[in-house]
Amino acid sequence: MIKAFCGIYVALFFSVCVAQQDTRTVDPAKTTYLIQNKSVIQIQSLDFSGKFTSVKGQVSLDPTTNTIQGFDLIIDVNSLDLEIPGMTKHAKSADFFDVAMYPSITFFSDSVSTTDTETIAHGMITSKGISKLFSLPIVVSSNNGSSLIISTSFTLNRSDFLIGGEDVVSNLVTATASIQAKKKKD
Repeated sequence: MIKAFCGIYVALFFSVCVAQQDTRTVDPAKTTYLIQNKSVIQIQSLDFSGKFTSVKGQVSLDPTTNTIQGFDLIIDVNSLDLEIPGMTKHAKSADFFDVAMYPSITFFSDSVSTTDTETIAHGMITSKGISKLFSLPIVVSSNNGSSLIISTSFTLNRSDFLIGGEDVVSNLVTATASIQAKKKKD
């Protein structure tokens, strides 16, 4: 009697498991890639050029469509290196970036739009405590499944973020980023 009950219980258990497996909806979880610290953001204006060499963040990819679903970037302002000697220290001071008070520049996407010709991450960029809506064009130049190479180029107006006074240096700054990201281990 106990054997028969156990047999019925095991058969019922497996039937329920198979039924749950068949009716379960598959959620195509996003694959997360972590931005590597070897990523670099070059900056250029009429008056100066340099780079940020410490960048973190993450990129989310939909594995079924291989499209970017999210893009978050954190730039360590302390990693700024300008090409004019002495200018880097001044750029980190309260006159410009105010690194002591605002050590990071961030971009966090809240949506991504993709067409046949481009991918754009839409979100909020924040520098010196000032946040602005921003759209960031993204190009994936390499995706081997375990790593990504992403590039982006955009122009910002430094005075929108109160970085430096009026007419001290050029307002328009072009940033060109080379982002390397590795697949996050589960």
